[in-house]
Amino acid sequence: MNARPFPLNALSAAALLLTAAACSDSEPETTPPPQLPDYGPPSAPAPAPLPERTSCTGLTVGAGTYDWTLTHQGRTRLYRVVVPTGYDPTKPTPAVFSFHGFGSNEQEQEGLSRMSEQANAQGFIAVYPRGLNQMEITGTTDPRYEDTRSWNAGVCCGPAQISRVDDVSFVDAMLAELDTRVCLDTKRIYATGLSNGGFFSYRLACERAGQFAAIAPVAGMEGYSPCEPVRPVSVMHFHGTDDRTILYEGGANILFGGPYPSARESVERWARRNLCAGNTVNTYAQGDSSCETYDTCGQNTSVTLCTVLGGGHTWPGGLVPPHLGYTTQDLDATREMWRFFFDHPRP
Repeated sequence: MNARPFPLNALSAAALLLTAAACSDSEPETTPPPQLPDYGPPSAPAPAPLPERTSCTGLTVGAGTYDWTLTHQGRTRLYRVVVPTGYDPTKPTPAVFSFHGFGSNEQEQEGLSRMSEQANAQGFIAVYPRGLNQMEITGTTDPRYEDTRSWNAGVCCGPAQISRVDDVSFVDAMLAELDTRVCLDTKRIYATGLSNGGFFSYRLACERAGQFAAIAPVAGMEGYSPCEPVRPVSVMHFHGTDDRTILYEGGANILFGGPYPSARESVERWARRNLCAGNTVNTYAQGDSSCETYDTCGQNTSVTLCTVLGGGHTWPGGLVPPHLGYTTQDLDATREMWRFFFDHPRP
């Protein structure tokens, strides 16, 4: 399976757009009033969690890479599915949903994260959904808007956030359809994503805690409220201290978006929601990368922050995109998040 080469233009343009508000040459002389977040309307009500099972019958999909479509709210939506080598259609299998960043797509997310390699090695299903772009949302035919795919994560990002697309219910539809094609271990469904995709994985934890056992955002913060999960959700957050697109210390630099908290505050919120006790413990340290974990939390959940000193707007251990900052090789986010996911099924 070959992923399309990593695009310099799409993600570089996305990074420039996200930071445009913070990099203006003509800053006002007076400080503007604080920006209030506009999270938009809530998603459609959550469906009942998929039923748990010990085996499956009648399924015919085998190992391989598939590009499937479904109709959601009058639009054709696409998602790529990698069913791992050695998959048995009778045995429940974990799934990891991996959401691309603003201006990217499912093929680029697959190549950037190298998640399919881990899926084949560890035996889980990798799912790469495709966000809508400006052309698909508004009906414009201007080709300049092709590379504007995004997710409505609340305060971030792009046309999906501006138009308040209900991407959460799109995930509901994907899960329901996927469950008719492959044998899902419904206690082991997880979400990750880069940047806008990381923000969106946080929103799924807030609004779909009944479906997702754990999340692992990369370079994306919590950006949706009210966040009222129906149960504790394990969180593993990855972020570089020199990320100039989504700032490690938080900020309000998302064009047409809203302010967002720091990486630490995003994680601390989940430590409070999960009723974590005690202080963090160091769970990873190598070179410029380290992780600290609240390991005593409600319903056997845990909450982890992994920090890359000097890290840019990148996927630790992943493909190295120019112009978006330093990519560490001291931490493999894909490998470590799978270990985290494996240890945290849904209660």
